[in-house]
Amino acid sequence: MVMKKCDIVIPIYNAYTALCECVSSIIKNTDLKENTLILIDDCSTDENIGKYINKVKKDNKDLNIVIIKNKDNLGFVKTVNKGMKYSKNDVLLLNSDTVVGKNWLDKIKKCAYREDKIATVTPLSNNATLASVPIGLQKNEIPEDISIDEYNELIEKCSYHEYPEVPTSHGFCVYIKRSVLDEVGYFDEESYGRGYGEENDFSFRCIDYGYKNVLCDDVIVYHKESQSFSDEKQKVIDSHLNILSNKYPKYFWYLSKWCEEFPIKHIGKNIGYYMNVSKRKNILVLIHDWTNLTGGTTLHVMDIVNNLRNKFNFHILYPQPENYVLKSYFEDYEDEILLKNVNRISEFSKYNNKYKEMLEDIVLAMNIDFVHIQHMIGHFFDIVDVCEKYKINKIITLHDFYCLCPNYNLLYCNDKFCLNMNKPDHSKCLKELNGLNNNIIPSWREDWYSFLKRMDTIIVPSNNTKNYILKQYKELDISVIEHGVDISKNYENIIIDKKFNVAYIGCVLKHKGGFIFRDLVKQSKSKNIKYHIFGLDMIGGLDFKKKNFKFHGKYDRDKLNELLIKNNINLICFFQIWPETYSYTLNEAISAGIPVLSFDMGAGAEKVRKNKLGWVIPVDSTPKYIEDKILSIQNNKEEYNKVVKNIKSYKNKSLSKMIDEYDKIYSKKSNKNIDMDVEVLKKIMLPISSTSSINYKEKYEEILNSTKWRLVNKIKFRPWFISLVRKIMKKENN
Repeated sequence: MVMKKCDIVIPIYNAYTALCECVSSIIKNTDLKENTLILIDDCSTDENIGKYINKVKKDNKDLNIVIIKNKDNLGFVKTVNKGMKYSKNDVLLLNSDTVVGKNWLDKIKKCAYREDKIATVTPLSNNATLASVPIGLQKNEIPEDISIDEYNELIEKCSYHEYPEVPTSHGFCVYIKRSVLDEVGYFDEESYGRGYGEENDFSFRCIDYGYKNVLCDDVIVYHKESQSFSDEKQKVIDSHLNILSNKYPKYFWYLSKWCEEFPIKHIGKNIGYYMNVSKRKNILVLIHDWTNLTGGTTLHVMDIVNNLRNKFNFHILYPQPENYVLKSYFEDYEDEILLKNVNRISEFSKYNNKYKEMLEDIVLAMNIDFVHIQHMIGHFFDIVDVCEKYKINKIITLHDFYCLCPNYNLLYCNDKFCLNMNKPDHSKCLKELNGLNNNIIPSWREDWYSFLKRMDTIIVPSNNTKNYILKQYKELDISVIEHGVDISKNYENIIIDKKFNVAYIGCVLKHKGGFIFRDLVKQSKSKNIKYHIFGLDMIGGLDFKKKNFKFHGKYDRDKLNELLIKNNINLICFFQIWPETYSYTLNEAISAGIPVLSFDMGAGAEKVRKNKLGWVIPVDSTPKYIEDKILSIQNNKEEYNKVVKNIKSYKNKSLSKMIDEYDKIYSKKSNKNIDMDVEVLKKIMLPISSTSSINYKEKYEEILNSTKWRLVNKIKFRPWFISLVRKIMKKENN
């Protein structure tokens, strides 16, 4: 490949500090004996500009540096054209507010001469809309701890070397072949005057001549923030935008579609992941759901992520009906990858080779140090083999009883807690709730026991949960780490008057005691009790006209305390019919300073009894028994006030304390025997079905042959796209 000489043309108008940094980086990183630097001062008002460029010329006599000074201020387009006409070689137009790195020009040249029909080449940048990385179409900050030379090395290492075709070049830095200038001509001075849109016009013109505009995806050029734009300049940009859309309507349509689909997203995403993954420890979290961030498990994981993402990278892997998603949380931004489909014939399968391959790719690409399983629904036991192969520490938190039965709350036929039953018919329950025709419980528990014994750390949120699991799996080493919460206390003096206000909070569901509370309201005969529900009714059958009942509906968690106090709630009921491993709702009740009446089951009852935060009654209590208990609580004010006092002195475990515990776990030395695999990272970043394969030419023809084409100038493009094109057109024009 024979590459030709290049003249770097920099139009200059003031911006002294930026110019000095730009020129210094060019002299340092460019062969200016083979190539030439052309500095054109467009009548800068800052006297330092002239002094500086003269000094640059004087101090570098052995280098090819040309200084041109305009007698009058010509504006960007005429100044650039003047430089391109002065040159007889290929040209690279460069803004004076840029910084270049090592070997930048050589790599851009190689990109330009890969094909004869490449007209323009634009490098990657932190701030160049369609060439921006790691997040496209917007400005990105370069991390403070990395230089532009180091960033260039990083880009080179993880580049796809795709050199993809793009709709238009970007004027902050664009390489143009001399042969193209000779055939296509220069920038349109007449239409675009002092600037904005001229390089887009030129790029579209090149397409008309059968040429390509491409992105050089193994070079990055730093581009500083654009200056603010006055209303007058904004009007010029909008005017030139109209010129572009009228002259090149089909390319404008193409640009709109391209930006909407953004087929080069994986290039920036790969850079962002590589840059972040390589710097810190990486935690892979397996969970059953990450689309509904309201459940107890997801809230718990989100607390950990939000409070430790400044120290660790978190990668959340969760299933969807057709595929898996990996959502990554870095210190200052987040991103996600849609992973290839893993065929799941049954939700109860234990092993899956495709899943195992996907996990290995994630482990290698994301440089995983720890795997933390938060739930196994949608996942497979292969994770243990992968972790042991690469010596990765494996942790599991058991938030429910899925390890004992596919029915994770262990409700027999969705009615009674099965571990309290004498010889429950598992086959009947599994068929009714899971559609299974066989009693798989013995094999299920055997497989799970083997799986759990291979874990490095097993965590549960309560001693109650630990005891239930140890009854089945006696030899496990289980740690209890209670969830921490930060719920602001908002105590008010609770008034006990003739009406004793009793509440149920949270979604009204059967396993949370919704039926029991509903029947209590229906059968209550006391005129001294008023019942309240704060939450969504998921079971129906509530009598909203009943005088002793008020349904408040969905509530904002942040305002729950206020609602409870406003309605003078005296007692909150928890009639859970399975041993919940943890209850966020119970903590909300305690934070409001309100006593609790709980069934004697689960972690909540354990906390209430241990800390004397309320009263615990048998799980099989009838509505009549419950009502009598409530009346006795109302009538014994001395005991009631003691409970209130206990609640006010009780301290929930803080979120910060819990975070410290997980920080210590994740901070342990990693024993993994692998390093990050850049090639695997590139592979999983590739879109599952690439939008770049769309045949836009066919789409053009379809439009051109339609009657609508005659009205193309009246097409209304989406506001976000028009805003984006404005950004593309904005440069440091004078």
